[in-house]
Amino acid sequence: MKKCVLFMAVVGLLSACSSVADEEEVVTNIEQTVTLTFSPYEQEAMTRTATSIAGVVTALDVWVMEGDNTIAAHQTDADANFGSLSITLNKTKTYTVYAVGHKCTAAATLSNGVISFPEDKVTHSLFYTATFSPATTTSLSCIMTRIVSMFRLETTDAVPNDAKKMRFTIKDVYNRWNVNSGGTNLIDRVSTVNISSTNQDGTVAFSIYSITTDASTNHNILVEALDSNDDVIQSRSFENVPLRNGYKTTYRGAFFVDQTVTSNFMVDDWSAFDTVNF
Repeated sequence: MKKCVLFMAVVGLLSACSSVADEEEVVTNIEQTVTLTFSPYEQEAMTRTATSIAGVVTALDVWVMEGDNTIAAHQTDADANFGSLSITLNKTKTYTVYAVGHKCTAAATLSNGVISFPEDKVTHSLFYTATFSPATTTSLSCIMTRIVSMFRLETTDAVPNDAKKMRFTIKDVYNRWNVNSGGTNLIDRVSTVNISSTNQDGTVAFSIYSITTDASTNHNILVEALDSNDDVIQSRSFENVPLRNGYKTTYRGAFFVDQTVTSNFMVDDWSAFDTVNF
């Protein structure tokens, strides 16, 4: 009789061990590592080829969301794995990833579906979103798109000695990004840039970024040259300037003297409008 009891106890113990092992195996099997690799679009010979995000932006902020749960990751170009992220997720769930690349010196934030940049400063910025399941996706090639327009001013005359800064006021643009609908928080964007260096002939160029829309819209832009006391020494108003996310608009001409100027939208790795000579 004692032998039977001992045998049943051993069987019970083995069964219990088997149950624990099965549970551990189930828990392990629902986890999956997913690797996300981010790269920008660049346009060459009418085709788009993915390249490294490094050199295009200096910061990358990623949010992987499932319901009320969010996994956030923030990288800079000082990180060895900049542009690549591996995370462990639940294979039984579906996730949405939002990511923004930019050149701000601090991380962007995501709240209620809106991405805000530090101090609402808009730089060269890229965006990506996708919904996926770790059960079927173990790696994502995240091709990001530009969510800003560029206004580029190129002077053909030398910067005078008393000009220390350039102030740009662009009417009716955005400085935040809604992950579902695009640009949000309409403002008149004011950006002041120090004239820290010039070309060998004394000319200078500036690139100012704004969030607009994916369709071309016209904007009034005021450009002012300031002295060391922030007094205006020269200004020009450009009306109905076409701006569009992913496009560069170039205005080129003599800024510091009163001459006719030309302008245009130019193409490099950006899509672009013809250059305007002013």
